[in-house]
Order: sequence, then structure tokens, then C-alpha cells
Amino acid sequence: MDTSLLKKLETEPLPRVLLVHGPESFWQDRLYSVLKNRMAQESFGQWNWSLFHGSKDLDLEPVLTELATLPWGGTAKLVVLREAHLVPGDTMEKLAKWLEENPQANSLALFYHQLDQRWRYLKILRQFALEVECSALRGEELADHVAKYCAGEGKKIEQVAVQLFFTRVGTNLQVIHNELDKLIAYVGERTEISAQDVEAVTSLWPEQIANHAVFQLTDFIAQKKRREALGMLQQLLAAGEAPLRILALIERQLRLLLAAKTSSNLDGAAAAMGESSAYPLKKVRAQARRFSLDELFAGFHAVVQADGEIKLGASGEEVLTDLIIKLT
Repeated sequence: MDTSLLKKLETEPLPRVLLVHGPESFWQDRLYSVLKNRMAQESFGQWNWSLFHGSKDLDLEPVLTELATLPWGGTAKLVVLREAHLVPGDTMEKLAKWLEENPQANSLALFYHQLDQRWRYLKILRQFALEVECSALRGEELADHVAKYCAGEGKKIEQVAVQLFFTRVGTNLQVIHNELDKLIAYVGERTEISAQDVEAVTSLWPEQIANHAVFQLTDFIAQKKRREALGMLQQLLAAGEAPLRILALIERQLRLLLAAKTSSNLDGAAAAMGESSAYPLKKVRAQARRFSLDELFAGFHAVVQADGEIKLGASGEEVLTDLIIKLT
């Protein structure tokens, strides 16, 4: 995704329709936060922000009502529909045709995990929508992203440090940003991040600790073995494992479960997620049947909530215990 778009969405007029899709939830969440923060800063922001969640039985009438309602205070009004891919095609086609016939409607942001190009209504939306693809970064793109992020914080990271960084933390953007923030805080006033800094601060990623207990924990969650998962959590915390790292790997497990449940091509799904192989998806395919889509999306919401609570100072043990109970 072009990160300059985030800056534009903070201040420039909103597009009629924002069509957001792609497997990289980090970018989707970042874009959603930009929109929400923008509206929160407006005088009547809370009245001009409407959020809906997609489902197979979505009632379209409240959505259309919000799209047609005049904004408070003469400012912009934004209607957001998350998990839009769960809404039946005929319902979305009605929405697209209504938007086509009502060009003065309020702005609408549609968030999809993935698009099915066979959906007929996409042709209508693309006539007046700003389309944003949230793809996973790989290779040089990912390295450039890390370097630019550090530069934005007034730091320069050595090339050898970048390579070591990826070896240790992997390619999950949420984990990458968590670890970069730790690195930047660790170096303090220094302007350069070295390989020694990376080694001192970052945690090892799956390829190097494949038999580590944290992966037993995520396996227990996938199997809905609550007692075993809670026991493993206690072992991990007692050994000094960081709560946010455990949380990031729980989130990864939920993504694997979702992809295994919804994808017919696991190799393609693995590549889109930035996984080195389809093995993790194949491993959780049987467990994915234990979860409904609603349970998985509720799980993602619970992870976001847990992340916020831990960062605000709540007990990592209590927050993760509650999360595991919800997931299992």
C-alpha cells in the first residue's frame, strides 16, 4: 500500500467510496485507525461516524439511511462497513446501484479480507471508488519499509542489522513494528541501530525456536484445549516471555485458522500471508473446522482489545488469560 495515502486521508476530502482489500491486516487496521482518528478530531465527529460489520444477513436499510443523512455541523460524514466480504453479493449489488444513483451520498469505506473478481457489483463501485490493496511486503520492499520507518523516527539501521532483524522476527508486519518500536526505544539518543542492538532486543522467530513452548500454546488454542493452553501460558510468563510477543503469535494463529478455513488454495494463501511454506496452514486445517467465522472475527477483535490493554499497563498475565478463555 502507498503509505502517502494515509497522510492524504488525514486531511484531504474523503472519496465517495474507499474500497480496501487484501490479506495484510496491518495496513487495513492502520487505514481504519487513520479514518477513525480523523473523524474523532472533528467537532461533530462522533455523530458523523457510523460503523457496520458485514454478515450474511446484513440489513441494508440502516446503512442506506446513514449514507443519506446530512452530516452534522456541515462537515463530512463517513460510513464504514468492515468484513464486507461476508455480505451476500445481491445485497452488495443493491448498495452499489444505490450509490451509483445517489452521487451526493456520504462517503463509504468498505473493508474486505479479499475480493472475488466474479462479483458483478465491483464494476459499478470501481467507477467512483478509490481502491486500496493491502498486500504483504516481501524482500526489498519489506527492507525499504523498515528503513523508512526508522528514518521517520530519526534512526538509521545498518543493512546487516536489517537482515538479522528479519531472521529473528520474521515478516509479520505487526510483529515487525512492535519490535522496531522496542529497538528505537532501546537505542535512545543514538541515531544508528546496529546488529548488536537487534540481537540484544529482538525475540527469535519460529524457524529458530520451532519447538518452543509458545507454539505449543498456539496449538492448544487451535485445538480449543483451554486447560493445557492456560498451563502453557503460565510456563511462558514464568520463563520471561514477553506478553506482547505471545499476543502477536496468538494473532498469527488466528490468521492461519482463518486462511485454512476460507482458502481452497493453501499454497497461494501462504504466499499471500508471507509464510515461507503452506505447512502451517495444512497443520491447522483440521482445527479450523472447530471455529466458525464469527468466532474467528470475534477473536481478532479480542486480540486488538488485549493489545490496547497491555500497552496501557494492564497485567499481561490477566489479559492473556482472559483472551485464551475467550478463544477456547
